[in-house]
Amino acid sequence: MGLETVEIVISTEETFGIDISDDDAARISTPKELVDYLSSRISTVSVETCLTQQLFYRLRRGFRQQIAALAQAFDLDTSLKDILHKDQWPTVWAAVRADVGSDDWPEIVPWPGFLKEGPKTIRQLIWHVVEHLPRPSIERGEAWTRPCIEAQVRRIIREVTGKQDFSLRAHFVKDLGLN
Repeated sequence: MGLETVEIVISTEETFGIDISDDDAARISTPKELVDYLSSRISTVSVETCLTQQLFYRLRRGFRQQIAALAQAFDLDTSLKDILHKDQWPTVWAAVRADVGSDDWPEIVPWPGFLKEGPKTIRQLIWHVVEHLPRPSIERGEAWTRPCIEAQVRRIIREVTGKQDFSLRAHFVKDLGLN
């Protein structure tokens, strides 16, 4: 296992309050396998509605209220830079959050830039919001949902590798460049 892989394992253990054996870690080769592994090891609860889909529709409604020109062009791959200037972002985000969001949504979302790791697309913005939602309390034995597990795995991999967009089926070594 390379250093980045060890960082992912340690951060995963800390986030979810579990121990991952070296043998188990060696068998996990994709983010999906890591999500599956975690789902089988921690207390989970199923959800009837898709959290990310709900967020997409809420964000679309909020952005369309703030930017009339978005009547047609708004999908998961829409680039934030294509619909806004960075100077508009803090005001528009605050208005979208107030109109269609909740107190659980992050107050500040960084604008993507040279040294900032802000979301570049609507898809990345959705995952950014999900990863900042309150986590279940490990101490109180609260259950996780699969989308929240996935969001935390995405956050961990993004923080370790710097990669924003990747498939859950991406291979850690071949596709994400981990050792």
